Order: sequence, then structure tokens, then C-alpha cells
Amino acid sequence: MGILGAISMGLIVYYINSDHGVVPAIIAASKQAAYTFFFGALFVRMAENIALNLEERALAVLCGGLAPSLLTSALTYVLHAIKGTPEPFYSTVPTMVLGTMSFSIWAYLKHRSAYRAEQKEA
Repeated sequence: MGILGAISMGLIVYYINSDHGVVPAIIAASKQAAYTFFFGALFVRMAENIALNLEERALAVLCGGLAPSLLTSALTYVLHAIKGTPEPFYSTVPTMVLGTMSFSIWAYLKHRSAYRAEQKEA
């Protein structure tokens, strides 16, 4: 999953920055791919831990989706704001959108599976 995420996010960021030339677009895409590969699982795990530690489903999904999304969006922006990315904000938008959706879905699925397991035991 890490490799798939790295490739897909790298391609999206390459496309966003491609108007500025091949080299700047490759630099931006490489930064995004490396970040996604190395930190993606960490933030997925954060979403999972939050979802499993909050009782109320709505709160678990909200916090499990938003907390890692806000953190990873901020870190992605900082990564792209460092010299080499022509469009740092627009390069961060895919992380904001896809990250929030992915973390929220993951938090929902983890919370739901824990709730179902709990109901079976009762």
C-alpha cells in the first residue's frame, strides 16, 4: 500500500507542477512520494488508534479522520514549501482531500469492526 500511495501521490504532484518544467516537477513528485511512503502508515495507524480509543462512533470517525489529516497536511505543506516545489499549496491539496477521506474511512471501518467484535462478545 505504501508503494501504491507513493506512486499515485507522486504522479498527482508531478502533474500539478509539470507546467514549471520536468526537473522541478520531478523534485516535487519525489518529495511527495518519499513522504507518502515513509509517513503514510504512521498516520493511518494514528487514525486507527484514535478510532479505537473513542466510544462514540461519530466522534471517533471525526477525530480519527481530522487529527492525522491536519497533521499530515501541515507537514506536507512544509515539505513542499522547502525549496524545490513550484506550487507548494496546490501540491498539498491532494493530501488534504485524499488524506481526509482515507483517514476518515479507515477510522470508520476500524471503529465499526471493534464495535461488532464487542457485540459478539456480549
